[in-house]
Amino acid sequence: MFNIATCFVGSLSLLVISEYLYKYKLLIAEDRRKFVHITVGTFIAFWPWLIGWRTIQAIGLLMALGVAVNRRYDIFRYSKGIHRKTYGEYYFALAVTFCALLTTNKLFFALAVLHMALADGLAAITGKHFGKKLRYKVFTQDKTLVGTMTFWFVSLCILGIGIPFAHNYIDYNHYYWLIGLLPPALALTENFAVFGLDDIAIPVVVVLVLNLART
Repeated sequence: MFNIATCFVGSLSLLVISEYLYKYKLLIAEDRRKFVHITVGTFIAFWPWLIGWRTIQAIGLLMALGVAVNRRYDIFRYSKGIHRKTYGEYYFALAVTFCALLTTNKLFFALAVLHMALADGLAAITGKHFGKKLRYKVFTQDKTLVGTMTFWFVSLCILGIGIPFAHNYIDYNHYYWLIGLLPPALALTENFAVFGLDDIAIPVVVVLVLNLART
């Protein structure tokens, strides 16, 4: 129970911190939303070392319900100021449940969720601040070359650092094609999974590919 409480309290604390940063105008609009995305997502990535898979699955569903309640009553305003249509918060929560259903490998889960948290989150931030001159549209959604390349690079770092720790599950013969092909494939997925769908598509693809590469 203590570990379950730690997961809840830790996530709630990060949401509260984001509210204070918003109140004092240290984070606004997309940056505030991505602060929650990155910090909470990174924390969730390590839940398998704290709680069981069924608990993670259940919490993911409770998170989706919490998002619905939050949208109705505006308790946490991390999406305020976002003018584009997105259901990313729902997909984020459901991705936690799906990843916990698709794998029982702690490292695979962590790598998948870190892609959702770090690669996707940092891509959005760098694209917003540094990619204005190199924009393009995918299904009416704005994308940037800087954001896409950031996603590719962060994905490469996550896999390059993480996969060697999975040497008991993944043969080194698979290492090179995983870090060579998976990051660009995920960057392409991030481009076409619009309206927030990338939050569920990316981690699910990571888990499925790692499952296939498992010896």
